[in-house]
Amino acid sequence: MRKKKLKTLFFKSLTDIEISVLKNLEITCVLLDIDNTIKPYGAEKADDDCVIWIEEAKAAGINIILCSNNYRRNVEPIARQLGCDFAAFCLKPSPFGYFRAYLKSKTKIKNILIIGDQFFTDILGGKLMFIKTFLVDPISEESEGSTVRLRRRLTKPFTDRIRNRENIYCKGSKKK
Repeated sequence: MRKKKLKTLFFKSLTDIEISVLKNLEITCVLLDIDNTIKPYGAEKADDDCVIWIEEAKAAGINIILCSNNYRRNVEPIARQLGCDFAAFCLKPSPFGYFRAYLKSKTKIKNILIIGDQFFTDILGGKLMFIKTFLVDPISEESEGSTVRLRRRLTKPFTDRIRNRENIYCKGSKKK
């Protein structure tokens, strides 16, 4: 019997994703976007609640690898702060950065999850690698550049569809 493929699920924020959900899905590695997923765009440090979530995930045996389109000099300090490995200059949605992270993970694709705030970069890139994906709302859209705002507008029909999808792992999810 074939296992049913998990569609992209929506959570309001990273911290709304319970570690037990990851364990239930047999996730051993999370490829985690940085800007507006764990910290506001332009901030130097990760959000305190996200730091706690990452620590809890690591304590549960889940490997966290930060994946960003940003340069190494911008990604490495955050990775050091969180005690995580990273893949910088991923060129998402191209799958090449995610492939580098996959090699670092030393695990099977079926046990990896990508979490990010943008459909065009994070979710599409994950789908191109056949990796499970979770979409979260951005922490803050205030300091985003015009290209990010444009991408959000263009991908709104896709993100709305994901947001409206039933999510059995999230309280208050819309039911079909």
